Amino acid sequence: MPDNVDQSSAAALLLGMDNVINVSESNVMRDRIGSMMDSLIYIVLLTIVCAAALAFIVIYNLTNINITERLREIATVKVLGFYQWESAIYVLRENIVLTVLGALVGIPLGFGLNSFIINAINVDLIRFTPQIAFRSFAISLLLTFVFSILVDFLMYFRLNRINTAEALKAAE
Repeated sequence: MPDNVDQSSAAALLLGMDNVINVSESNVMRDRIGSMMDSLIYIVLLTIVCAAALAFIVIYNLTNINITERLREIATVKVLGFYQWESAIYVLRENIVLTVLGALVGIPLGFGLNSFIINAINVDLIRFTPQIAFRSFAISLLLTFVFSILVDFLMYFRLNRINTAEALKAAE
């Protein structure tokens, strides 16, 4: 259609014909879908921020519980002459191993969950393909390891503040 023709008027004219049932304006549809996608970006960003906060909190709490439960063991290691960084690595190495295992299990589960969600939200007018860019995997893995290392860094100072005498004389 030429640029100087008003599309709405042309559509109305076509709809007035007896042998025309429906007229769809692709520009209008494109604008609606673009508006929906713009709104969807904010929802995705909010979900990412909430998931990141949840991941940090879970890793922090699990590490804190692990240290609290193993206080006597950590104090014993310190009394045996381990350096501060050696006793910290003794405990915090588990976080890194669990983060790697979580990533190995989480990536396939995340791919399956994404596929399920995308297939569940498909409608007649819009179809989404259940694919995830490699960059998204890389960013999510990077953030997970950054959170794990940040928690390990914070817990390193907590491990160094453990009073070995009190920890060892405390009753079980």
